[in-house]
Amino acid sequence: MRLLAGSPVSLALAVTVLASSAAAEPASSPAPPTKEACIASFDRGQRAQSDRALRRALSELIVCSQESCPSVLRADCAGVLAEVRAALPSVVFAADDGNGHELTDVKVYAGTELLAAKLDGRAVSVDPGTFDLRFERVGQPALVVSRMIREGEKNRVIRASLGVPASGSGDPPVAGPERGADVSSGKRSAVGWVLPGALAAVGVAGLGVALFTRLSFDSRVDELRTSCAPECTQTERNDLSGMVVTSNVALGVGVGALALSVATWFLMAPSSSGTTRSTTRGTTHGAAHLFVPRGVAW
Repeated sequence: MRLLAGSPVSLALAVTVLASSAAAEPASSPAPPTKEACIASFDRGQRAQSDRALRRALSELIVCSQESCPSVLRADCAGVLAEVRAALPSVVFAADDGNGHELTDVKVYAGTELLAAKLDGRAVSVDPGTFDLRFERVGQPALVVSRMIREGEKNRVIRASLGVPASGSGDPPVAGPERGADVSSGKRSAVGWVLPGALAAVGVAGLGVALFTRLSFDSRVDELRTSCAPECTQTERNDLSGMVVTSNVALGVGVGALALSVATWFLMAPSSSGTTRSTTRGTTHGAAHLFVPRGVAW
């Protein structure tokens, strides 16, 4: 029995033959860049590097470093590409629920750009500059912080704590200071030690000079009494007057310096509660806050 041209069997056979032919053909790959495309991508990559748009520069320079590009251009492109890769910063976003449990279902935005759809511990390449980083999680208040990301920083950890720990206090934990923060732990500063000590030394020296001059004056008076009194010369009498003035001035300086030493000792005493002045800048919404672990270089 002959198959009809429009029968279902013939249609099925035709579809099978076409599918086999399509499977036999190799998958098409993007055509290698032409010489003109290589030159254009190299120029765009250099301009992007100058503008510090390092991610865009990276994608352009990868094109001109392919084998199909001229060898001289490819060598120059590879050199610039190495510079861009070394300068391109990367960050690792992390978040917890405030109770020490890691979160993964958190999105991170820089303005309107999505940097991370979820937190998986992988580094994310970003351009250098200052960014408003926004951590978002369904059912949690968002957290927005401003961070300056520097060239050459690699795997910089930025951790956000979303939510309030179940401590019963109702207050969010205080964000710890990042590297570069000045923390006062109730200890006296170096100036608080040096300045009162220096004034005390001046005071003691002044009193010593006053005492020595006074003893010298008494000894000189006894000497003149036995040698020339009451017909001593004017020069000898002037010497005695000068010794009196020196003794009085040294006494005043010594007493004043000691008084200032005591005053500065108390004025420059550290606060009993201690203060923290952190270089971290952040804006929290609701109970969210940012925490950056101490000792992490980012």
